[in-house]
Amino acid sequence: MALIGRVETDSQPGQGALQAVPDMILRLEDIRSDHDSEWRVIFWASGDDFEAYEAALADDPDVAGYELLTELPDRRLYGVTLAGNTNPRALHPIVVEQDITILDLTMTAERLRLLARFPSREALAALRDACRERDMEFHLEQLYDEESVANDGGVESRYGVTEPQREALLRALEAGYFDVPRETKMAAIADEMGVSTTALSRRLRRGQRNLLRNTLALQTTT
Repeated sequence: MALIGRVETDSQPGQGALQAVPDMILRLEDIRSDHDSEWRVIFWASGDDFEAYEAALADDPDVAGYELLTELPDRRLYGVTLAGNTNPRALHPIVVEQDITILDLTMTAERLRLLARFPSREALAALRDACRERDMEFHLEQLYDEESVANDGGVESRYGVTEPQREALLRALEAGYFDVPRETKMAAIADEMGVSTTALSRRLRRGQRNLLRNTLALQTTT
């Protein structure tokens, strides 16, 4: 079964230009290989001075060239070709090799945050090892089975908790179900939500399991 994971790391080729615009945020749109040794990255940029960023791109030794594709009032779409000598430091060849699917990727001057679908734990370990071989940080923020996330693939889900599980947990918390002693019964919460006690019990158990897997249990994975 595939896994959904959130990873935070640093220092990727093309990130140097962001030092000139520390409030700029890049969000990946597409990445592809134009030639055997060159990768083209397409991304949206927002949050800082575009002219200063473009000047920094022109001076970045990791950038072979760039193109402004779309210009909107608050963001711009760029296509950047990375220099061929950046491959030994880049992570995208590992992503392709391990069949890792990028669901969301953002980059700032300091950090790169990746939400991805990993076909196996071995693929996740390969990415972790690639980061360490490149003297990069690797922080696994979340990891959960794909079946645990909503239809958005996990972009909006947190800790692998589905929306029904989240609603059940919050209702139970607000009603004092987790207090000692309990201030309400499961049947009362189920009636309020319009579900059976069996359905509510299942949502609470699975929600708590997912929370534990993607918070405390992560300490043994990293």
